Amino acid sequence: MRESPVPGLWVLLWLGVGMVTIASCIAVALPARAVLPLARGISGIALAGIVVGAGAFAAGQLTNWAWRPLGRLTLSVVNAVIARIAFDPLLDPVHMTVGTQRFSVEIASQCSGYEGIGLMWVFLGAYIWVSRASLRLPFALLLIPLGTIVAWVLNAVRIAALIAVGTWGSQQVALGGFHSYSGWLLFCCGALALVALARRSASFTLPDVLDKTVATANPTAVYLCPFLALVVAGMATGAFTAGGFDALYPAKVAAVAAVLWWFRREYRGLEWTWSWTAVAAGTAVFVMWMALEFAHAGTHHEDALRTGLSGLPVAWAGAWLSFRVIGSVVTVPIAEELAFRGYLLRRLIKSDFESVSFGQFTWFSLLGSSVLFGVMHDRLLAGTLAGTAYALVLYRRGQLCDAVLAHATTNALIATYVLATGMWSLWA
Repeated sequence: MRESPVPGLWVLLWLGVGMVTIASCIAVALPARAVLPLARGISGIALAGIVVGAGAFAAGQLTNWAWRPLGRLTLSVVNAVIARIAFDPLLDPVHMTVGTQRFSVEIASQCSGYEGIGLMWVFLGAYIWVSRASLRLPFALLLIPLGTIVAWVLNAVRIAALIAVGTWGSQQVALGGFHSYSGWLLFCCGALALVALARRSASFTLPDVLDKTVATANPTAVYLCPFLALVVAGMATGAFTAGGFDALYPAKVAAVAAVLWWFRREYRGLEWTWSWTAVAAGTAVFVMWMALEFAHAGTHHEDALRTGLSGLPVAWAGAWLSFRVIGSVVTVPIAEELAFRGYLLRRLIKSDFESVSFGQFTWFSLLGSSVLFGVMHDRLLAGTLAGTAYALVLYRRGQLCDAVLAHATTNALIATYVLATGMWSLWA
């Protein structure tokens, strides 16, 4: 297969076709009078996303020149760590290889740490710009060199941990889930830790803003932390996944349950009542989801789950299935509805989202939250339609519990179908 002489042109054409497709779908789904306000609402967010994305790409390319010295330094540091914990360390500076006699890795350009440093620059630069009114400038700019050090150190930790997993654990896990997820997990932890440090330090944040941050509760955390716990726990368990089967799924349920318990007093203000309309909507979403699933059902993840379950002891397989059902029917619907319908749906209307009632409708918030819900589920059409249905249920009575109940109904029916038929791809 020959390489195209103008690959950039094909990328631009692909992006153009995608934008035209999205615009066509919006034009079909919405009345004409709603398109212009929607475009105005999206334009600012889209522009910010393009700028940040382009900045991340440019920063990665800009720091590419540093990969050789960074690679050498990373090689030396990782070897120093491995030499203290392994009896058979391996170092080959010529081929940039480090590890043990049983498992070793090559420090390629992507492993040197420069990409993480570029991403950290963009992330912290965007944070400083957005929060410039509350930060002590120019002193807060020291976050960028501090972030540079943190990004490089975490990358070295990742490689040392990768060698440790491959040497004393499973090489399949090391080359699979751990290699894929550990870098992003450590980057997210490091970047968010720096932001948390800045927001709570008088060295970076203005004193009056710092006092308000310490004295007041964070309503955003109440709605987003369960979902963030789900994502972070998923990345952590995914890092130790082999063959596409997440044997540590119960840890995700436990993580979300712990966060929900931590904020349990804040959730008492939400009304929790029964609604047959929500159950009917959840059932309709299940029918729609299954109809679309049969059109492109995958077999790879289905085989991975079947193989993974068959390799577990009977008791552990039964426990895993129990936790999988509990996660699908209880913790996941609560966490996702708190984030997407409780927070995002209202945040897209007004920055002070708590002042927005659950029943307040705008096309921008409905479509924005629903499309992101679809993207997150890796099933854009089915996920977007499901998110729209849950939002409409929420609008009917203005109660978040209706969206949670509809979502839980859908997931309960999917779980029942999976257990009855063995169609494991539905849980992929």
